[in-house]
Amino acid sequence: MNLSTKIFLYSIYSFFINILYLLMEILPSFGRNLIFKFIFKKVGRNCLIDYKTYFRYPSRISLGYNVTINRDCSLFASYMVDNIEITIGNNVALGPHVRIFTATHDYSTLDLSDTAASVIIEDYVWIGGGSIILPGVVVGKGAVIGAGSVVTKSVPPFSVAVGNPARVIKDRILSH
Repeated sequence: MNLSTKIFLYSIYSFFINILYLLMEILPSFGRNLIFKFIFKKVGRNCLIDYKTYFRYPSRISLGYNVTINRDCSLFASYMVDNIEITIGNNVALGPHVRIFTATHDYSTLDLSDTAASVIIEDYVWIGGGSIILPGVVVGKGAVIGAGSVVTKSVPPFSVAVGNPARVIKDRILSH
């Protein structure tokens, strides 16, 4: 498929998805949840997706059970590169204004060719408000990402990572 065809199809997709998002902002939660079950690759039970959220290519996004996605989060899955997805495990909380990206551009080329890698958020993760998760990152089970962090590399399980770029500052100690 040539570039002009891709751009045309993308424009059509963008138009219709924006109409869908406008309608979803006035629907009650049960109506939104029903739509989410059809447009996402997978949605587990007891998910809460707040209003003002945005999902690019939701058919490439999987949510486990007990996932909370707070207001104004944006998840950008890639469509230009095959088999690239966002996978969010069970019992995960995303604070407000979190951004997850699976695609970027190769700045070493003049045409800025597309590059992409899947993002995996494992079980029991908390991502603080305003954080950004970049392509190829795996946030390990039980990890915590501090508010406003920019996660450029994978985060080990049961650790706390903060900053820009995010770095692990300590282990997450559970009180139970």
